[in-house]
Amino acid sequence: MNNIPYVHYSKDKNSLLKTYFIALIPLILFSFYKNGIMLYQNSFISFLDLLIPLYFYLISIGVGFLVSYLNKENKWEYILYSLIIACSISINTNKIIYPILLFIALFTTSYLAKKHDFNFLASSRILIILTLFIGSYSYLNVAEKLNAFNYDIFDLFFGYQVSGIATSSLFFLSISAIILFMCRFYKKLIPLMASLSFLIISLILYFLTKETNFLSSLLNGSIYFGFLFVASDLTHSPATKTGMIIYGLLIGVLTAIFGIFLPIYEISYISIFLISFLIPLIDKIIVKKFKK
Repeated sequence: MNNIPYVHYSKDKNSLLKTYFIALIPLILFSFYKNGIMLYQNSFISFLDLLIPLYFYLISIGVGFLVSYLNKENKWEYILYSLIIACSISINTNKIIYPILLFIALFTTSYLAKKHDFNFLASSRILIILTLFIGSYSYLNVAEKLNAFNYDIFDLFFGYQVSGIATSSLFFLSISAIILFMCRFYKKLIPLMASLSFLIISLILYFLTKETNFLSSLLNGSIYFGFLFVASDLTHSPATKTGMIIYGLLIGVLTAIFGIFLPIYEISYISIFLISFLIPLIDKIIVKKFKK
């Protein structure tokens, strides 16, 4: 069993970072249509409101650069983390409070993660949302609040559903997954195992309870976005194949269970954060097993 870290050289890491950015492009482009152009065409928002998604992306890039400068670390890594968070928040997020929360969350959790091994990207996302939940926080855009559109299964798959700014579309998430899977440094076993176990447990829970929310969660892109972009964190995730399989399976199972009583848009991030504390134990068990 090879326990050498997945990314061996800085050029490998840069290649993986580049792939992450490319994989975000389809999601970001669709977000401009779903939360901007489509709403403007139907007279739900003004012309200036078309720029709201762009604001969150640009301000996140700025905050990521600032945190990387203060931490004296790779700026592209922190810009990526900030963009991932921006994609997953609501279009209704307070524009003044958000950059402050993002800075505090990234700076604080990145510092703590150096002393304690956990997924600080997931924890940053959770910290921001928990703070925002103190006030009124909804993932519904203007049209969704008015229940203006009736969507069928295909529309939901394509991305016309309630979600984060850029996390609604399973269609474009599939394209992102293909892009990421083509990079040999990407830890594809984690999202694959997480998705598989989440689907199985959710279906079992549906057949046991007949609650349709378990079926609707299967089409929600927010969950799979977390699996694809957050669970497979460059440094705070297992580096061995066995470790990735175990890690992914645990995340998927816990996400399905959390779906019983927690908001669907948050459950994958909470699961990733909690299971990431088990990474040292998972690695220890694997190393011990293969030394025998």
